[in-house]
Amino acid sequence: MAETPGRLLPGMTVAITGASGNVGTALLRRLAEAGVTEVRGLARRRPPQTEPYAGVRWYSADLQSPDSEPVLAEFLDGVDAVVHLAWALVPDREPEVLHAVNVEGTRRVLAAAGAAGVPHVVHMSSIGTYAAGPQTHPVGEDWPATGVPSSQYSRQKVECERMVAEFDAAHPDVTVSVTRPTLVLQPDAASEIGRYFLGPIAFPAARALPGAVAKLLPLPLPGSLHLGFVHADDVADAIARILDRRAPGPFNLSAPPHFDADGLAGALGVRRVPVPAAVLRAGMQGAFLARVLQIEPGWLDLGLGVPPLDTTRARTELGWRATHNGGDLLREFVAALGSGQGHTGPLLHGGTGPEHTPA
Repeated sequence: MAETPGRLLPGMTVAITGASGNVGTALLRRLAEAGVTEVRGLARRRPPQTEPYAGVRWYSADLQSPDSEPVLAEFLDGVDAVVHLAWALVPDREPEVLHAVNVEGTRRVLAAAGAAGVPHVVHMSSIGTYAAGPQTHPVGEDWPATGVPSSQYSRQKVECERMVAEFDAAHPDVTVSVTRPTLVLQPDAASEIGRYFLGPIAFPAARALPGAVAKLLPLPLPGSLHLGFVHADDVADAIARILDRRAPGPFNLSAPPHFDADGLAGALGVRRVPVPAAVLRAGMQGAFLARVLQIEPGWLDLGLGVPPLDTTRARTELGWRATHNGGDLLREFVAALGSGQGHTGPLLHGGTGPEHTPA
């Protein structure tokens, strides 16, 4: 991984919400490499005292509850920056719970940061903030951040970015940064991510298939599907660079290549069967209603709609490059999923939820 120049990081105190999640765990590793003076982590339950969690000053709070507010005040007292990563992906069937955690939780973090006078706020947003667009060329950070309305995840990401923009306008002395990554993966979290997305029925069934058999099964994908991926360690490196430079504004994060449906099947080593998007969506809706699938079909709408990301701003202003190829990452992730890696252990530990597993 490329070195961060170290202008500010070694002497900083950094607070991270969702610090035991997918990106949070990667960021703890990255800040430890940079020699940050103090790292504070917020999670619903404290993770075990193993690396990279050892040495972190932990605070426990559930952001959907007003009871978290006094904890946040203490958590943010005297810090140089807060990185807000905490995000719940499930249960999709309980939108009021997701709204309480994600939207109201973000509101509480921003209010606490403003009250504490935190000089730098970094908010983890997502490719899901962007409106549907062309799949023929990447879009920059000026693409409309109005989301894909049929996706609950997208609607909440848009609402949170609006709150962040309002916070930015109300606090001109605070540096406000936003990251917008595509789907964030790492092999160490494979089984956790698989369980969160597929659920307690579909995930064990998929895991039970021998690898050779799974590769023979046809993969139904619409031709309009396009996906990109980025490794959690690369996202963490971008955040470290943002902190180090106190760089404001939004940053797209993605690794090449950007896959179309055929490229995705090829990277997975399986045979694609073309299927109309409407048919696949109807099947997902039926499986969701039958509780076979854990995620709502709005996730498919994201894959069909959001454009690829232009990462020029991150490259030029942060000196950032994705060190993990998207195809290699996808293959390693699927291999880890099939072998059961990332199923247990500290990653995503202790009821923190899948804090921003994908983005």
